[in-house]
Amino acid sequence: MSTTSGVMNTTNKEKALWLMEELVPNAGINNLGLALRMDGRLRPDVLKAALAIVIGRYEMLRTVFHATGAELVKKVVPAGEFPTEIEPLALTGQPLEKDLTAFVERPFTLDGSPLVRVGFVAGPDGDILCLGVHHLAFDMISAALFLQAFIPVYDAVAAGRTVPPQATAEVRALAEPEPRPADIAYWRETLRGITPDNLDLWCGMPRSRQPMMTGENVRHALSPEAQHALVQLQRAARAPVGAVMLAAYTALLAAHGAGPDLVVGSPVDVRGANSSAIGYHVNVVPIRVRVDLTEGFRVLARRARDAFLGAMAHAHASVDELVAEIPEIGSTWQSALYRHLFNFLPEAPVGELSVGGMPAQLLTVENPYSKFDLELVGTAAQAEIQFRYSTETLARADVDALLRRFEALLIAAAHDPDRPLAESAGWSELDRLTIDRANDTAAHDEPPTTQAAFRSWATNTPDAPAVVDGEHTMTYRQLDQTAVAVHALLTGAGITAGDVVAVAAPRGEAAAATLAIWRAGAVCLPLDAGHTPAWLTRQLTNFRAKAVLTGTGVQLPADTQLPPVLPLDTAPSPGPATTPDTPRSPAAPACLIHTCGDDGEPVATVLSHAGLADTAGHFITELAVGPATGVLTLAAPATLGALFDLCLALNAGGRLVVAPAEARAGGPALRETAERHDVTVVAVPPGTPARVLDDIADRPGRKHGLTVLVQGDELSPATARRLLAAGCRLHCAYGTLKTTGWAVSGRADTADAVNRGRPITNTRAFVAAPDGRELPLGVRGELCIAGTGLAAGGHASAVHDQYGRHHRTGQLARWRHDGTLERLGRTDRQTVIGDEPVDLGAIEADLLGHPGVTAAAAFAVAPSGGEPTVVAFAEIPESPTASTVSAGPWQVVRLDALPRTPDARIDRAVLARLAEKELDQRTGDQSTPADDALVTDLVDVWQQLLSVEATAHTNFFGAGGHSLLAAVLAQKVEELTGTALELTEVFEHPTPAALAARVRASQREAGRPPSS
Repeated sequence: MSTTSGVMNTTNKEKALWLMEELVPNAGINNLGLALRMDGRLRPDVLKAALAIVIGRYEMLRTVFHATGAELVKKVVPAGEFPTEIEPLALTGQPLEKDLTAFVERPFTLDGSPLVRVGFVAGPDGDILCLGVHHLAFDMISAALFLQAFIPVYDAVAAGRTVPPQATAEVRALAEPEPRPADIAYWRETLRGITPDNLDLWCGMPRSRQPMMTGENVRHALSPEAQHALVQLQRAARAPVGAVMLAAYTALLAAHGAGPDLVVGSPVDVRGANSSAIGYHVNVVPIRVRVDLTEGFRVLARRARDAFLGAMAHAHASVDELVAEIPEIGSTWQSALYRHLFNFLPEAPVGELSVGGMPAQLLTVENPYSKFDLELVGTAAQAEIQFRYSTETLARADVDALLRRFEALLIAAAHDPDRPLAESAGWSELDRLTIDRANDTAAHDEPPTTQAAFRSWATNTPDAPAVVDGEHTMTYRQLDQTAVAVHALLTGAGITAGDVVAVAAPRGEAAAATLAIWRAGAVCLPLDAGHTPAWLTRQLTNFRAKAVLTGTGVQLPADTQLPPVLPLDTAPSPGPATTPDTPRSPAAPACLIHTCGDDGEPVATVLSHAGLADTAGHFITELAVGPATGVLTLAAPATLGALFDLCLALNAGGRLVVAPAEARAGGPALRETAERHDVTVVAVPPGTPARVLDDIADRPGRKHGLTVLVQGDELSPATARRLLAAGCRLHCAYGTLKTTGWAVSGRADTADAVNRGRPITNTRAFVAAPDGRELPLGVRGELCIAGTGLAAGGHASAVHDQYGRHHRTGQLARWRHDGTLERLGRTDRQTVIGDEPVDLGAIEADLLGHPGVTAAAAFAVAPSGGEPTVVAFAEIPESPTASTVSAGPWQVVRLDALPRTPDARIDRAVLARLAEKELDQRTGDQSTPADDALVTDLVDVWQQLLSVEATAHTNFFGAGGHSLLAAVLAQKVEELTGTALELTEVFEHPTPAALAARVRASQREAGRPPSS
């Protein structure tokens, strides 16, 4: 095929479309389709003749493109030389829409070939005609224009009439005028100070570095109530229906995390007087709307009206010209100006169609791609809207929810246009119903306190074992009698209700001492006698302990300021109670659990009897703990985990099996303990790798599998799969030191469900935005906990109107649409490295899944002026020396022991400083390697294209590069090395050093010697 016309200049819009295809190869992302089904049979000869006339008439349909390197060449083929072929349209038996889509989306090759294809099939219900055209030569208005031109030509040819001259007159390609200075001035002022990095929604999935731009459509018929609301809001805001829809759309986006300074793209037909021109004649103009959720809808609608009308009046400047005029906007594969579209279509009712005297029906041809995260398509008819969305960033459930919330927002705004949007925007009735059901956790019967439950079991099953610690076993009767004796000791020492009494004793003795303290109505302060004397002294003085109960072999530091020490072996001989239990309210404090504050001082978590009872009662049911159940405790003394294990066993009438210190890291000692005492339930304390259970999870000969409770955040997928494969019933929970250990829990049947669960008994949860607004289903925010399990004291961050006193956990979470909570990592542990989201907690969980690793900590650190990276630390006991190894893409430092705070937690402050030092040692000199000629050459290219001082580690896009320059860079690399790179490879290897490594790898794969 010859192209006798001269080379034409390509526009910025055409280059942008081409570059988008370069990023998504082998996909018809830019293809548009048109299909008709006839109530009868078309004549193939007439069809071919009519198509040749119509396609030959339009210069734009005869335009072809040739892509070479970084250049896109455009030519026009003369009408007589342009081929008009009709392909067979394959019907596969699947839904017709899928066959049509498959035909249309087949990629066009930009090698000078036609950008139009026609398919035809004699279908069982009538003939079907399908047209596929590349976006370079077509838009949606072009589809209507093509039909208007094609039908009369087909009718004339079929009837043997002369085709009217106006139906054959050539239509030249429309040359869009240069943007008017006034338009550019308007946009320069309108977009001044824009920061287009706050457009991501808080729902959906993380953005991919290799976008495939797959998309789907969801149509939604507005209810009569919503349609009426639109009419009311037009009157209330004195705004057209398009502005009302735009206002509702921006409010919806802002309620889901975008903005508040929002830019939404809006396609505008810029044909003007040339209304019959086929081609790509649409500008997507940026509409900037500032959304303040504390204001009402009326104010927002008027602001949106002004922005909408202003944008329409200056629509002849395309976004591509704006990028050139306003450099701070930049350019990427997706417009940096907007990620959401508002497409308001004027009234365009399609009447009855007839081709050759036969009724014809327009068929839907969906484009299975989306260049933007979300697009609202609305019409003046108001009866239906549709959301087109990226399936890479949003799930169908998220989009369905957005549609429900859009309609609910309209109805609520019409009811009260001045009500603050924060009170209604972003919620639907289904959201409220689902979350309220999940939070319906009130216990039908108030669970007994641990003290009351224990006394009941001691009465009914006195000879059942209660605590097993090594060779020593205490029955419920023995434990009760010992507690009575210690109670007498406390009474004799003047201990009264509300006093704080510390306990430093082996586990069995500590259980009796705790029960005795609760009998006296006092508050228990567990101590770990293995802590440093100074730390123990600070706990006792800070918490104003009235006495300290010490067990066998425990020696406290000699300090005259310490409270009286009461050795347990000085208690009277066990016997029946001589004084009754001191009654205490369930809301009264039961225990103080200490942690180390930022200033190095002990901080108390105050737990109530009711909170402990609710937590134990919930997990007795969830874990199926009952009388005689063996509950293994791996927790260290004086921890929340140790207290939980005690309450879980004694509230259920089970037996608490204490793992010896040498067994807490797993191995034969743990296996022997579990087998000897028939352990069936174990709660893995936070900070302990669940991998330690590998030795007991698959014990042969056990009738029932092991039931495991573990903090899901610390469980690696590999360990989860091993435990599940071994037959374990895996329950994954989450809690903080400001709760009674656990607040959210659920059974995980698969490794990807370890961070999901529901609030436990008498606990309620909600997800909050940074401003405190409660967020609906599927929207990410900070997990907040309320209820009886919340620690007393000053830990609650605020009082919520619905949930009351609550704790903001710092955990990122979202409600799933099935009513479960999904935890997504700590808000302060989420980072972005190389455009990829990174969860430091997930890295730590992965390290804990490796054999020999007993603790892990990960940090995101960045050299001065450089890109951040991850430095992680793995505690591997008996490691001869600290050494640096590579694990995956991250730097991992092995240490014999991680530094700890006085309360035995990992000292992250010390490790953060060590991570910075480690990175400095690793990176060293960031200048260009002296012996790497290819890297040196690429640094020169960087400097030429970007006009900056560059090094081997300068990020191309971080230094001002964009997709157009990236194409030029790829061409220069090919000229320099003879190696052709895909554009995506430049995005994936954005530094000279990284790109040089990729070039050499490509050369090796091709069997060529690598560039020196």
